[in-house]
Amino acid sequence: MKIRIATVLFASASMLAWMQAPAQDGGTLFKAKCAMCHGDQGQGKPPMAPKIAGSAKVADVLAKGGEPKAPHINPMSTLTAAQVSAIAAYVKTLK
Repeated sequence: MKIRIATVLFASASMLAWMQAPAQDGGTLFKAKCAMCHGDQGQGKPPMAPKIAGSAKVADVLAKGGEPKAPHINPMSTLTAAQVSAIAAYVKTLK
């Protein structure tokens, strides 16, 4: 009986981790939500969007909003705090 319970708990935990993994992948989130304006390497697309590669301000802009013309004025309506952190960590790795 103990083996079955342990197996069920392990399987449940594995499924939950797998289901959450895509939501925490900063690269995938960046490509889906940011790259269309900021470029696939965060290089920016002037005059539409600034370069953000390597920026430490991304989490702040995503959490609090950017300039009035930016679509992420109210970003938390579509992103969780974990997703904001994942995107910000990914952007810091870009050059």
